[in-house]
Amino acid sequence: MKLLRGRVQSRLALHKQFASLEHSIIPVSTECQHLFPAKIISRLARWTTITHQEYMELPYIRHVTDAGLAKETDLYFMAVVERGTARLQAAVVLSPRYPEISPLFSLCLSWKGERSGRTDDNLRAMESEVNVFKNELQGPRPGHQLLTNQIARLCVCLDVYLETEGQDDSVEGPREFPREKMCLRTVRGPNRLKPFKYNHPQGFFSHR
Repeated sequence: MKLLRGRVQSRLALHKQFASLEHSIIPVSTECQHLFPAKIISRLARWTTITHQEYMELPYIRHVTDAGLAKETDLYFMAVVERGTARLQAAVVLSPRYPEISPLFSLCLSWKGERSGRTDDNLRAMESEVNVFKNELQGPRPGHQLLTNQIARLCVCLDVYLETEGQDDSVEGPREFPREKMCLRTVRGPNRLKPFKYNHPQGFFSHR
């Protein structure tokens, strides 16, 4: 009975989140505001349901299907996060056992060409921020706010990704993405990884 009540509460919490996401609003509760900087410029442009078949046809989710992590009983969604000319697609697998089983995100960025977590180390690092370091985003138990916190973190990560890109000196005029976030180092190592970890209350970003 207790398990059933927990499932019903999870489902109700999810439907409230879906209602907000469908209006491009990412609800962040007071208890979770410290997880994010005060200013987030990237925004959720779209949140839609997709079918299992549509998910399977996406070119950047092979690692998920190969690992057997996309079942027909799961729910599938597409989130689109935008800032300026950049457009980030996030394909989401949501288990009926959410939040016990965390949503799984696969990313594809359209900006100066198309890249995914399979071709871009920093997009793979962004996937890790929401898929691997998810415990930081659980919020109050039992973790009903995980999904919306993951999407909010994606918006923050896209800001960092774009703001730490090198400026093309051949292009005159202001940068498309001026640096708003405070970063200790903009890149690190041969893979030139970006600093996606947000440090509260100091308010700066660092590498993992």
